Amino acid sequence: MTPLYQGSILVVIAHPDDECIGAGGTIKKHTDQGVDTDVLCLTGNEVRNEEIRAACKVLGVREVYTNQRDDFAIDWSLEQDIVSTILKSRPTAIITHSANDYNRSHVRCSKIVTDAVEWASHVTMHENAVRVDRIYNMEINSLHSRPNVLVDVSDSFDAAMNALRKHTSQLQKADGFYLRFYDARTRLRGVQASCERAEAFTVSFPFHAGPFYGRNAVESLV
Repeated sequence: MTPLYQGSILVVIAHPDDECIGAGGTIKKHTDQGVDTDVLCLTGNEVRNEEIRAACKVLGVREVYTNQRDDFAIDWSLEQDIVSTILKSRPTAIITHSANDYNRSHVRCSKIVTDAVEWASHVTMHENAVRVDRIYNMEINSLHSRPNVLVDVSDSFDAAMNALRKHTSQLQKADGFYLRFYDARTRLRGVQASCERAEAFTVSFPFHAGPFYGRNAVESLV
């Protein structure tokens, strides 16, 4: 399939199922358009890694990178793993957590990703350095008060729900909270976006701190 849009996406998440809850519809929307999309999960075990592979197959993900690590064992030792995945995936954009999330593992993930994006772009450190254009911060259970982007996922919502159902070990938590919340949140964002279903993101941009990048200037702002 020839992509409708140029570029590729890397989704970096703290836990298996975050990819579906935060951006399932957006991932499926882009893979249906032929956009190469990879997922890196920082935690996991044998059961949950099988679940995320099954979910990502439904979403059309190209590559799934997993880890064997406890849910709360997210720390700066994971930064090099993220840098290495960026260098392999070579994304135009990254989707990850928000630094304003209530979940401390999500917050740590967001901060480590932001730093990894910077170091993956240094030509003085990597011959194959990658300059990510922008970072989209998704919402899981904490809603963005002022999102920058609302993505219409009306056509990809059903696939996202089917993918979320692959995370069977998580579905019974809090009386099926994740399925019910994703359903309600995408309907709410759809009302705001004047469509049936939507997912919300804030956007941040990599820092330009010096002459260390292969591409560090633009020709025009428009």
